[in-house]
Amino acid sequence: MSATFKRPYLGPRVRGLRISELPRDKLLMLAYSNTLDEFLNVLKTTPYAVSIDRLTRENIAELRRELIKIYLDKIRSIFLGSGKDVKEVVLASIKFFEFDNIRNIASAIKAGKNPEDFIIWEPLEFTRRRHIIASLLGSKNVEEIGARLEQLRHPASKAFALAAKYGEDKISFFIDRQWLEDFTNTLTAKRERSLTTFAEEVRDYINASIAIRARIWGLSDELNELIVGRPTPVVLSAARDPPAKFLEFAEALPWGRLLISAVAESPSLENIAVAMDNIYPAYMKKLSDIYIARFTEFSLGALAAQLEYMRSEVVTIIKAASLIAEGISAEKRKEIFEPLVKI
Repeated sequence: MSATFKRPYLGPRVRGLRISELPRDKLLMLAYSNTLDEFLNVLKTTPYAVSIDRLTRENIAELRRELIKIYLDKIRSIFLGSGKDVKEVVLASIKFFEFDNIRNIASAIKAGKNPEDFIIWEPLEFTRRRHIIASLLGSKNVEEIGARLEQLRHPASKAFALAAKYGEDKISFFIDRQWLEDFTNTLTAKRERSLTTFAEEVRDYINASIAIRARIWGLSDELNELIVGRPTPVVLSAARDPPAKFLEFAEALPWGRLLISAVAESPSLENIAVAMDNIYPAYMKKLSDIYIARFTEFSLGALAAQLEYMRSEVVTIIKAASLIAEGISAEKRKEIFEPLVKI
């Protein structure tokens, strides 16, 4: 049975999400704003308009909460009234914020701040997993967070084990790794072709990023422990080959040309590692277009790709505001957000 007949309601909802995307020029205007006042004025002309009257460095956390609430409202329109398979994909995507909350709790404890000030509860209410984050409150240090997660058999516990082994400074990256493993394992367990294909493509991209960072960290011999699943040829190239050869290998992949464009002037391992983080939103937009063309907008793979783009869009907006608040120069921000031009 084709996806159109199996899920006739899904296509219009995926189209609705695409219509609600920020136009590229608006996204760039936010990224390149000179001040927080300018950023907020632009934001209020978009579907992400917030109730904040004045944006300052002190209330960036409030902006983050409001933007995520708006994002969840968009996703709720997909979730309500959908079948079990669609709901499982939506919940798997939103679970990113569970891992993000774990990251923020760890960062707050390390900085001697109150973790509750950095928790966003709304995604946890959506997924009905509030108890996971609540159980971490009261932890005295990062090690205790890891221990509590291990007791819960939570996949994020491995991030803390890896950080203990290879350096606590890498914990944020390892949490992202665990999110990827959890997300892609959930999708491939569905055994639906478009979902499995999407999961494999995203896994390959993140594994290539892990391989590059492993070289920078001097952990190439530990690659098999660090990546998710088995290394593919492009991941092995990232782990072994000179940067130019790796880029040549990656050029045929959906993210390859985005990466080459971002590092063309100086293709060092360090620049590739940074660029692979920066091109993610543009890559997800590209995958969304590809999966709709390949599998139709009624497919679970197209839904997963669009959800990932929408999540990366809201994270990009939050990141832009944070960088402006930190006083990062417009020139530096243009380097970071240049891949958005490709959307």
